[in-house]
Amino acid sequence: MKSIKDLDIMKAQGIQQIGSRTCEVCNSKVPIYDRKGERHSICLTCENNKLAKQQKDGYEPLKRREMANKARVVSYIPQELEHVTFNDYVPKTEAQTQAMNLVQELIQGKHLAIVLQGDPGTGKSHLFRCAARELAKQKVTWTEKDWEGKVKNFEVNKIVVFAKVPELMKIIQSTYKGRTDLTETIILETIANADVLILDEIAGERSKTDNGFETWSGDITYQILDSRQGKCNLYNLNYSSAEVKKKYGETHGKRILSRMASGAKILQVKGPDHRMKGLM
Repeated sequence: MKSIKDLDIMKAQGIQQIGSRTCEVCNSKVPIYDRKGERHSICLTCENNKLAKQQKDGYEPLKRREMANKARVVSYIPQELEHVTFNDYVPKTEAQTQAMNLVQELIQGKHLAIVLQGDPGTGKSHLFRCAARELAKQKVTWTEKDWEGKVKNFEVNKIVVFAKVPELMKIIQSTYKGRTDLTETIILETIANADVLILDEIAGERSKTDNGFETWSGDITYQILDSRQGKCNLYNLNYSSAEVKKKYGETHGKRILSRMASGAKILQVKGPDHRMKGLM
């Protein structure tokens, strides 16, 4: 029931209630108003429900926004991959066709993790960039407490980290010299907590050797892979297993390969290097 003050305000604005109706959506009683010969009737119950849904589906809570912002800092997508699509990908071999199918199946939720292994230039990064775009459109439920301590569920977009390993190692190294507000811990936590991790050019970095092995980058790589067990991951490896073990050492290399392969569909991608087209 409206107060006398509200009725006076409506009257002053030339608004008069001339009847009511039943909302066809929620069956609420809705008043009908006349203002200067024009009729207006809005169901506030439906409008409030719509607003609540928009806030739930489109609103990202503070902690979630902070996670997404950190993920954007950690991610690195080369310029040549920025706008590639599945339509641009033209498989030249059966293995390349299988790779495209495997990636699309993961997007559909049929696989949790995949490893594409093979020579550079066969389109693995291309496919992963396409996957990153599609996966980032998907929704997940995020639970967070509001200022009153009440638990609320929000439908939010997946956080996808696309990290090119050589560039990722440079970012981590820069934290040691105070060139960024990030720390190694923040970077590794961001990667561990992302909904999807795409690691491009694994073992493609170069770091100082210790007794002939690149132990520092190997330790970082192992920590990342270990933190992602049981989560959605797409791994691109341009090297053979023997080359990985040669790079990081037999024991450490085996541990890295084991973590990468755990729970993943693995495919050897063979085909011509499209970057070498036209070269003799």
